Amino acid sequence: MSDEYTYTDADAPDDVAVKRDVPWSLEAEQSALGSMMLSRDALEDVMAVVQPDHFYLPKHETIARAIGVLVARNEPVDVLTVGDELQKHGALGKAGGAAYLHELAGIPTVVSNAGYHAQIVNDHARRRVLLQVGMQITTKAYASEGTVDELEDAARRALDAATSRAGRSVRRIGDALDQIIDTLDEKPQFLPTPWQPIDKLIGGFAPGSLVVVAARPGQGKTIALMQTAVKLARHGMVAFSSLEMTEAELGVRLLSYLGEIPMQSLRNHSLTDLEWKRVAETRTKAREAPIFINDAGGQTLATIRQHARAVARRGKLTGIAVDYLQLVQGEGSDRRVVVDSISRGLKQIAKDFNVPVLAAAQLNRPQQARGGPVEPTLASLREAGGIEQDADVVILLHRDAEKHPRDIKFIVAKNRHGELGAVKLAWEAHFARFVEKPWTPTHHLYEES
Repeated sequence: MSDEYTYTDADAPDDVAVKRDVPWSLEAEQSALGSMMLSRDALEDVMAVVQPDHFYLPKHETIARAIGVLVARNEPVDVLTVGDELQKHGALGKAGGAAYLHELAGIPTVVSNAGYHAQIVNDHARRRVLLQVGMQITTKAYASEGTVDELEDAARRALDAATSRAGRSVRRIGDALDQIIDTLDEKPQFLPTPWQPIDKLIGGFAPGSLVVVAARPGQGKTIALMQTAVKLARHGMVAFSSLEMTEAELGVRLLSYLGEIPMQSLRNHSLTDLEWKRVAETRTKAREAPIFINDAGGQTLATIRQHARAVARRGKLTGIAVDYLQLVQGEGSDRRVVVDSISRGLKQIAKDFNVPVLAAAQLNRPQQARGGPVEPTLASLREAGGIEQDADVVILLHRDAEKHPRDIKFIVAKNRHGELGAVKLAWEAHFARFVEKPWTPTHHLYEES
């Protein structure tokens, strides 16, 4: 329950506020408030389920706010202390007076049932919120403002925010553990990456996770994303938002990867007879791959969400790819703040769709040492202190183009639920892919979060 202590919402007279067609229960509200002033256990049960603004009658909300303030100050809660608190702020009259407080405390009820009565209050509050949001959506739909996708996105965001404000009943961690234990004999729902050594480190892609693949320009982050999208597409559909490359450029990489056709031949339109044969063989496979690309300019979190939702309507969505994070547009002049908000937004999208979101990201220019470029760290993420916080997994790509041009190191710099380490892969740039090589991952440390 909020400890905010204001009575501005209590000005409306009760006879105006009460309407037959609005979901609410006088008995449940009175019983919950009365029990709070009689029993500490009941007080805690009610506060775990309802907020002051869940009460429909303004005077009930006023009383609930006063109780919340007393609890925040660790003071006793009863009829006298609540009345005194209201009197100090000139709100006793708005709360119905001292007589009404005594009436609430004297209502015949079973105090041990206070939590159930509070749940009734919570349920009615959520129904009122749904009605309010529904009316807002209806008004906007009739106004014909914006596209249908924009309207749907605004409606979902409003509904999410509204139901979040209305709150959910609390749940013991033991109840969650029961569910977890019941699923221990089931195979984890992690989706594999294209590379087994990486799977051994991170366990695959978890539903609802944000995975950031970061590299400097020209180091293969788009190749890594496309290769991963192909892998995810074996299990369902992938929404790919490309802010850097066009659909045609990505298509060339897909043809090269799937058909083992040299990139140079595809770019220069100089294919041999054998390569033309491979194009013909690969064409059907590439066209049937359930990867849906949006390469429109000026993409935002809203358009990425809309694209994912459109793909999800076609079938099972298994992943979302964004290339790349720092190019997503947001509001504000401070780029660091904007990028931080985008990383938070991508994490929320992952949770909302319950699929992994794979986002490429740009690294700062490399520092040079005598032995060549210095390996990147989380501090190398460009304009993005928030990425380190929001991402579940961060993989940094590192290559020494002069000494080892065909090698690339995948550095697992953050792994919220597992090990950190590095895996060396072979970069077959001519086929737009990274492939495994005989290499044992180096495990540095274990991170818990």
